[in-house]
Amino acid sequence: MKNLISTILILAVTFAHAQDDNTKKVTTPKIVSKLKLNTSFKTKNVEVKLVEVVSDSRCPEGVSCMWAGEAIVLVDIFKDGEKLERKKVTFDSEGVKDIFSSETVSIKSYNVMPHPKADSKTNPEDYYLQLEVKNL
Repeated sequence: MKNLISTILILAVTFAHAQDDNTKKVTTPKIVSKLKLNTSFKTKNVEVKLVEVVSDSRCPEGVSCMWAGEAIVLVDIFKDGEKLERKKVTFDSEGVKDIFSSETVSIKSYNVMPHPKADSKTNPEDYYLQLEVKNL
């Protein structure tokens, strides 16, 4: 009987300790929006439009390449309805690209999608940018 009580007590302490890890910091999930070709995304007083995919020389899925390649897009940026600039953005293996930043909003892009496939050509209308928009 003593062994049973000791075992139950040890298990209770072990499980209680395992549940005591409430100090982990949880990060807020990033909100990613799709910006399709020839469409706009608007937040606050800033609008971003994907105008053109200039080139896509990224290594297709299922192929072994010496170079990862890159995708180049043109993006129009508007503020308060007026065009600020046409920005050329090059996506390579370096990750997130800044599209626009101000005191009130930050817009970044993760990638151009879809990624090329070895056995098919991507239809231009299928391209989109993955945007992260943060209202500051």
